Amino acid sequence: MFRLEDFYWWFTGRRRLVEEILTCYKAARKEDAPPIRILDVGCGTGANLAMFSKHGEALGVDVSAMAVELCRRERKLDARVAPVEHLPFPDAHFDVITALDVLEHVDNDLIALAELRRVAHPDALFIVTVPAYNFLWSEHDEALQHRRRYMATGLRRRLTAAGFDVMRTSYYVSTLFFPILLARIFQGLFRTREEPKTSLQILPPWLNSIFAATLDFERVLMNVINLPFGTSIVAWARPMAKE
Repeated sequence: MFRLEDFYWWFTGRRRLVEEILTCYKAARKEDAPPIRILDVGCGTGANLAMFSKHGEALGVDVSAMAVELCRRERKLDARVAPVEHLPFPDAHFDVITALDVLEHVDNDLIALAELRRVAHPDALFIVTVPAYNFLWSEHDEALQHRRRYMATGLRRRLTAAGFDVMRTSYYVSTLFFPILLARIFQGLFRTREEPKTSLQILPPWLNSIFAATLDFERVLMNVINLPFGTSIVAWARPMAKE
């Protein structure tokens, strides 16, 4: 992951999408507002956290001690080892919280979402991405220790149940949906390995650039419409006012 996430099309495309959402949030704040406090849950080896640090006071958490060590040693970022279900922070502490492909890894996503809601400031922005559609399940999911994949309606219901007011949901990675679907079917039919393997492969630079360009196109398109299908889902929300 450390080798891939700085240039691999899927990581860079998701990062640019999230940064655009964050930039819109910042533009709507008052000019004299203090620096935003950002929590990147499941920060991995830190490429997203490095981007967030340009926009505010960014802090990452991850369950992997190795990932956190890479964040600290290689990227000089502030990261800590902690599970999403038990975050070592006070209530209402962060202005922006991200959980980018995290919820599918936890046993109980409602408990995780409730904890994220706890540490969110009343005016906070919460950005979440998850993999889409159970019929896309493959050894890629097994290798990454996923528990589930989602539909947009189900993700929205979970966010609402946890106390978030959902602003928007959209599918993502739509232009490559059918090639990925066919690849997953082929992978399942002709699987010969007992140990599952991810589908992350280093591509030729020209092909990696084409795939990255398709995600840039989708990001522009999402300024106008919600994409009706895709291999991922992105949602952003605000905490509901407590009664």
